[in-house]
Amino acid sequence: MAPNNEHDSQVTVENMNPCVKKMEYAVRGPLVIRASALELELKEGVKKPFSNVIKANIGDAHAMGNKPITFIRQVMAIITHPPLLETDAFPEDAKSRARDILAGCRGGSVGSYSDSPGIEIIRRHVASYIKERDGGIESDWKQIMLCAGASEGIRGI
Repeated sequence: MAPNNEHDSQVTVENMNPCVKKMEYAVRGPLVIRASALELELKEGVKKPFSNVIKANIGDAHAMGNKPITFIRQVMAIITHPPLLETDAFPEDAKSRARDILAGCRGGSVGSYSDSPGIEIIRRHVASYIKERDGGIESDWKQIMLCAGASEGIRGI
């Protein structure tokens, strides 16, 4: 049966996969507890067949040795202190992205309240990225919710 309107195609508690309802989000569960214990043992000099523990379950890329992405940090610096737009301290691509984001914020400031799912222009950028990443499959920016991390996102659902 084809959906009659946009609400018919939305996931609700009644129509979602029952496995999602039973899903556990164990970012601080037994695996992480054991990994932390192993780290402590290594620090105390206990010999193991490995020299370090990589907690790959929590998406902390910097803790795993990945370098921060400079462009993102440049844009963040500019949008939190817009007078930087008037300096030569940042490349034009970072300034251009910062201008777009600031133009999409109420009062031209990232300090202003945004819609609950996040700043529209950023949600539109995310949708565009998903479409490009997924080979042209459309992504609806209105169905994208921005959050500060997986834990916040799970609580928000």
